[in-house]
Amino acid sequence: MAGEKILIVEDDMLIASDLEDILMTLGYETSGIADSFETAQQFAAFSTIALVDVNLRDGATGPRIGQYLACDFGVAVVIVTGSPELIETDLSKVIGLISKPAHPNLIRDVLEYLRTIREGERCVPPGGMRLFV
Repeated sequence: MAGEKILIVEDDMLIASDLEDILMTLGYETSGIADSFETAQQFAAFSTIALVDVNLRDGATGPRIGQYLACDFGVAVVIVTGSPELIETDLSKVIGLISKPAHPNLIRDVLEYLRTIREGERCVPPGGMRLFV
């Protein structure tokens, strides 16, 4: 989708590569793949959307990365995790959460939802997505 640059924050390179392939198939461009808070910072200014795992190379920094990207750069953030039950912290600036493994259709629906709400329209979040905001 024109204009959107999606940051993938994932330390498992196989999962990150699969996610990147899904995004490209859907017509999106990635701004990069980050595996830690430090590498996510390098791509923050070039990203409009971020798909962020919880457990990364530097520990469970995903929620902190999500808040940082959303607060400091206005990035639309969705947490993508295999352990959604572990998310208990205040993620008021993160839009929502989806569970891994995320089906390509769910990724498509989540990205469409993000586009719609960024345009100021109201819509129902896709099934399988838990909202924080």
